[in-house]
Formats: sequence, C-alpha cells, structure tokens
Amino acid sequence: MDIPALATAVTSCLAPTLPYLLKAGEKGIETIGCEMGAGMWETAKAIWRRLSPGPAVESAAREVASAPEDQDAQAALRYQLRKMLAADEQLASALARLLEEGGKVASPHAEVHGEGAVAQGPGAVAAGKGGVAVGRDVHGGVRIGGTEIIGTVVKP
Repeated sequence: MDIPALATAVTSCLAPTLPYLLKAGEKGIETIGCEMGAGMWETAKAIWRRLSPGPAVESAAREVASAPEDQDAQAALRYQLRKMLAADEQLASALARLLEEGGKVASPHAEVHGEGAVAQGPGAVAAGKGGVAVGRDVHGGVRIGGTEIIGTVVKP
C-alpha cells in the first residue's frame, strides 16, 4: 500500500470539510452536506470517525480547519497522517476502502490543451479555447465564459 499517496488522498478529502467536521454536533452543521455534496461529506465524516485522531493529528487538523487552502497546514496534516497510517496497517486499509467506496480518486489525471480549457476528473481531456470535459458527475451551476448553465447533471 502506498502510504504517502493514501495520506495525500485523505488530506485532500478532509481539508475542505475540517472546519465543519470539527464542529460536528453543533446545530445546523449537518446541512453542510447538502452544500458540499452529500457523497464527499459522508466520506469525510466516515474517515474522520475511523481516524479517531490523536493529539498530533487533531492539532494539525485544527490548523487546516482555520486555513483550508494553506499548503503548509495541509503538509503538516499529511505528515501526521502518514506517520499514523504507517504505524497501523488495518487503519490504512480501512481508509483506502472508504476512499474507494466514496469515489474519491487518490490520483486524478486530466489533460488540458489550449487556452481556457477546463478538465475535471480522472481521464478528462479538454481541448481548445473554452473546451470543457468532466470525468465524473457535475451537480449545480456551471459558468463557462460568461454563459451560465444552471442545475445541469452531466454523466460520462
């Protein structure tokens, strides 16, 4: 099992949800799942429950929660997760399964050719100015070059 890749995948799944996961139990926090996507929210909650983080991971998670886009904070969390997963093979296997079941791809790949092209999801390829390709589901509004498409669901 590739522990560094697993730690990276867990970090990328948790980072946007940590501000809410750390407030679990507070009134109204469960409605967050509707805003960020029920699948992502449920996967993140399951991972967080399974982690039962110790003080080092909890501290790093709080840093990420206060600044989810901070690459240094994410690196610190990733490092603590990597140590934790390397020490517990069963936990690593369980988290890998949760990520797989939740549809979280550990190493997405997309090719983008041309200015303004957008590609999202594993294996997605977009070409040309304003080209768009999506490798998984798209939910909600999409804005492309000033044109907004609302409520569209696109599946491969």
